[in-house]
Amino acid sequence: IKMFTPKIRNNVMLLLSGKKVSDLVTKEGKETLANEIRDLMSEILDPGAKEGEGPIREVLFTSFIIQ
Repeated sequence: IKMFTPKIRNNVMLLLSGKKVSDLVTKEGKETLANEIRDLMSEILDPGAKEGEGPIREVLFTSFIIQ
């Protein structure tokens, strides 16, 4: 993961920059974001994996601040 950290960080920031506050304040919005991050990371770490079968199984948020 360390080798891919810059690409992961960049892609997650691009994903977040396209979100509106209204997309993220609900539980469903956060679950959707977690799934998008999981799929994005799995695509980077294992490009040949099918959707939902990549190396990343779950995304957990320890803190989430919306400004």
